[in-house]
Amino acid sequence: MTTNSNPSRSRLTLALCALAALSEGFDNQSMGVAAPKLVPEFALSTGQASVIFSAATLGLFLGAAVGGRIADRMGRRNMLAISLLLFGLCSLMTSAATGPNSLFLARLLTGFGLGGALPNFIALASEATSAAKRVSSVTVIMAGMPFGGFLAGLVALGEPLGWSWRAIFVVGGALPIAAGLLIWRTRLRAAGLPAMDVPPLGASAEIQSVSSVLFGERRARTTWMLWGGFFFTQLVLLLMLNWLPSLMVGLGFTGAQASFASMSFNLGGAIGSAALGRLHAGRHRRLWVVLTYAAVVAALVVLPAAGRVFWLAAAMGTIAGIFIIGAQLILFALAPLYYGRANRGTGVGAAVAVGRLGSIVGPLYAGALLSGGGDSARVLTGIVPFVAIAGTAAFALCSRPQCAD
Repeated sequence: MTTNSNPSRSRLTLALCALAALSEGFDNQSMGVAAPKLVPEFALSTGQASVIFSAATLGLFLGAAVGGRIADRMGRRNMLAISLLLFGLCSLMTSAATGPNSLFLARLLTGFGLGGALPNFIALASEATSAAKRVSSVTVIMAGMPFGGFLAGLVALGEPLGWSWRAIFVVGGALPIAAGLLIWRTRLRAAGLPAMDVPPLGASAEIQSVSSVLFGERRARTTWMLWGGFFFTQLVLLLMLNWLPSLMVGLGFTGAQASFASMSFNLGGAIGSAALGRLHAGRHRRLWVVLTYAAVVAALVVLPAAGRVFWLAAAMGTIAGIFIIGAQLILFALAPLYYGRANRGTGVGAAVAVGRLGSIVGPLYAGALLSGGGDSARVLTGIVPFVAIAGTAAFALCSRPQCAD
């Protein structure tokens, strides 16, 4: 069990990881809330919008695939700071985009920076707390992601102040740059480890091959279950983050109501995931997995049936946010528990990368349904089978053995 030899340093580590999570969540929502103004300005077709929406997730897949592995060798603090700085600078590039091509490139590079950051602040947050509190503590830290999405929605409401959609990406670039500079200047460390970072430079001999980390020592079934949960949960989550405002407009609500629903989705996830984390950390994790994914199904079915009753639609959007976002944050908290410390970045990075493949598929799936003549209701009910698959994988994961460190 990890012991906390320096509580103040561990709290600082957790605070900076939360700031990194908030920055990531802000960017996840940014394209969704910017889309109603951005799409007509560049005259994007539905197909073009889907590809651009997926550009950041493609970059994140690539960044996560290599970022965790590199961090196992050069240290999580250094890799996290570099990734956040890249992420922030490319978000600023997004705000200066002049057409579809420059927009796609900026979003692709932003995603690459995001991908390098995500597995590292997950692993750092997990290692900065005791084993008994990891699931609940890391879930609370990761709640910074939906709260960041909520802030993106607030910035999007600044149009009466003269703010354009570009202001969203200026703010979205400033946040990770500030976080990266703070992390670069601060000697982060996980509890009980040398002050420089994890892993210590002399631990390179402990680093196994990628295939051994993921599939060796009877971890193959665990890895496949984790990947299944990540892929399908992220598919649903990123589809909702990118398309919820547009889907709400398609259901007959105004742009302002759509922005409010998007903020409710994220705020519900930020607040509710903390409670879900505590519940999933207890002895009845399997039961809460079933209830979590069942609640997602219920919200997706009821939302399009709400007609134009906004309070009901907003309530269902909030419930969907609580349980979809909560499910993903719990998977983030669980992922580090199945891989040893010396190779944790590799294991978590691979899970994040697979999840981002789902993130690519989700927005493209929604775009394909809408381009084929489908409506908002068809999109929302059409993702219910994916929720069921994700819940089955997460349920099976609960029985797998965890690493002691």
